[in-house]
Amino acid sequence: MKVSTSQIFERAMTQMSTQQAKVSDLQTQLATGKQILRPSDDPDKAGVIQRLTSANTRLEGYQNNLIAINSRLSSEEGALTASENVLQRMRELAVQAKSDTLSPSDRQIIGAEASALRDQLLSLANATDASGNYIFSGAMTSAKPFAENADGDTVYQGDNSRMMVDVSDQRQLVLNKPGNEVFSSVIRETNDGVSERVGLFAVIDDFTAALQSNDTQQIESSLGEISDLTQGMAIALADVGSRMNIAKSQEDALIDTKIRYQALLSKAEDLDYTSAITQLTSEIMSLEAGQSSFIKISQLSLFDYIR
Repeated sequence: MKVSTSQIFERAMTQMSTQQAKVSDLQTQLATGKQILRPSDDPDKAGVIQRLTSANTRLEGYQNNLIAINSRLSSEEGALTASENVLQRMRELAVQAKSDTLSPSDRQIIGAEASALRDQLLSLANATDASGNYIFSGAMTSAKPFAENADGDTVYQGDNSRMMVDVSDQRQLVLNKPGNEVFSSVIRETNDGVSERVGLFAVIDDFTAALQSNDTQQIESSLGEISDLTQGMAIALADVGSRMNIAKSQEDALIDTKIRYQALLSKAEDLDYTSAITQLTSEIMSLEAGQSSFIKISQLSLFDYIR
């Protein structure tokens, strides 16, 4: 079989092009630090990398959700802690005002402090988070939770929704607690023996009015009601603490999972530099040897054989 000069040149060029492509790919791998440059290089491994990358992206989204939850819960905890302190002080005033040694003017002075505490508590009930959303209005975060109605009574204007936030593929956490559960109410029996539900601010308003009018019987009743409200606030504070602990536990779990995913991803896509450099050196040597041989062959002619 005769082999033409053009065939020799074509085969040599093809081999050198192939060798050059290998060298180029290895150089790109070393530059990027990645094993897989194109999905076609290793479809199975490329699929694993894609799934791990997607899982990592979801984890980052869940971690961002937890950051938002922790910020919101911290705001809620601060408002509830301050509210509990206000109610504790209110209870101390009720105990003090119940004493028979106090004069009507003494009770009026206590009433002035109770009125100021009431305004402070209303401000805390209408507290906002770092984003300017109302904390205790349920899902109606742009609506002020507590405000006066047409009769001048302070009432709850939010809803009873509990907002849920995804923190994993299978888990959600409660973001909020409605204000009418936090700033709760008490059951009061009227003189007719009828039970009625009375809101927190109505209880405080009745207590303040009793101090101003020197109504010792109402002051004693208010003491019991304020004690119940204080206990309810302590329970609400414990609830937000529990949610914060759950969020912290979930955050730790996500960090552990992300570390495992990153280790698997690194194993699947990161380049073994030692092996790659050795292979690149070998491929360059092969390319240079091929180029040298091609140059020598291309310079041969019939006259070389005649000599």
